Amino acid sequence: MNSVYLNARYTARSNSMIFNRQFLHGMMFSRLTGWLACLCLLISSSGCYSFKGISIPAGATTFYVHNFEDISDLQLPNYNILFTETLKDKIRNESRLRWNDQNADIEFRGKIIGFTVSAVSPEVGATTAFNRLEVSVEVTYVNNLNPEAGWTRRFSQFDNFPADQNLLEAQEDILPGINTLLMEYIFNAAFTDW
Repeated sequence: MNSVYLNARYTARSNSMIFNRQFLHGMMFSRLTGWLACLCLLISSSGCYSFKGISIPAGATTFYVHNFEDISDLQLPNYNILFTETLKDKIRNESRLRWNDQNADIEFRGKIIGFTVSAVSPEVGATTAFNRLEVSVEVTYVNNLNPEAGWTRRFSQFDNFPADQNLLEAQEDILPGINTLLMEYIFNAAFTDW
């Protein structure tokens, strides 16, 4: 009697475990299928591109960056060309937009309006510990598909360099970091609407 009872109990427990395992696999499969359906719907909806938090306007496929003009008092050689090319690369590498210099859907134009060098962090009774370079730009974003979405904004970013260096010596070290942040701000303003 004891062995029959144990066998029946074991069989019931085994059947229960098999049922539970099949039930769990079915639940996981249906959840996975649901998530995949949601993902497919999200990707295919409305024509907007929205990976990495960016949102390219629906229907926009091309962009153009006009050469930025340098109107600052303190002009760094060829900085406007470097700035223009860096913005082109940022958009080309991080969006689905293609470069087109005629009838582009999205356009950027602007000016380098300032390079400001200032002494920062003076120590008591001593000269300054470092200098700060601040770069200011004015950018105009034109959406030719929706002109009301366009804007003109100013962006600025700074970095510090040792006080014993002059700007021409320090620019190779600090301008790439400044440009990276300026490109992020401009890209986010255009394609994340902040």
